[in-house]
Amino acid sequence: MITKRLTELIILSGFLVLAVLLYRSTASYSPMVQGSTAMYVRFLGVTLGLLCALEMLLWFRKRGQAEVEKLMIAKDPRRFWGLFFLLLLYAVAVSTLGFYPTSALFLPLGMLLLGARKPLIIGLTSAGVLLFIYLVFAKLLEVPLPEGTLF
Repeated sequence: MITKRLTELIILSGFLVLAVLLYRSTASYSPMVQGSTAMYVRFLGVTLGLLCALEMLLWFRKRGQAEVEKLMIAKDPRRFWGLFFLLLLYAVAVSTLGFYPTSALFLPLGMLLLGARKPLIIGLTSAGVLLFIYLVFAKLLEVPLPEGTLF
C-alpha cells in the first residue's frame, strides 16, 4: 500500500534528482552562454535542490508524528481517470484534427465529465474559451496553434 508520506518522499526525491541533472546540464552549454543562460539554469537547479533538501529535512523531522494515511488520488476516481483518459485522447487527436475542432469537441465532454449539466452554459463556456484563445493567441500574439493533418 502506498501511503501519502511515501508518495511525498518519492516526489521530493524526484525533484532533487531533477535539480542535480539541471545543474549538471549547464556543463554542456557553449562558452558563449556560460555567463548568462547557464548561470540562470544553475540558479534554478540550486534553488530547487535547496528547497527539496529543506522539505526533506522537515519531512524526516515530523516522521514519527503523523499517522499512516492512505493515498487518495481523488474523491471520485471515475471522474479523475475519465478526465485523465480524455486528456490523453485530446493529445492524440489534436495532431489529426487541429486545435480548434479538437478543443470544440473535448471542452464540452470535459465539462460533462466534471459534472456540468446545463447545455447552454456548456456551449457558451466552450465558445467563450475558444474565442478568447483565438483573439489572444492567434490575433494578438500571433502564436500558431496546431493545425490538423486531416483538414
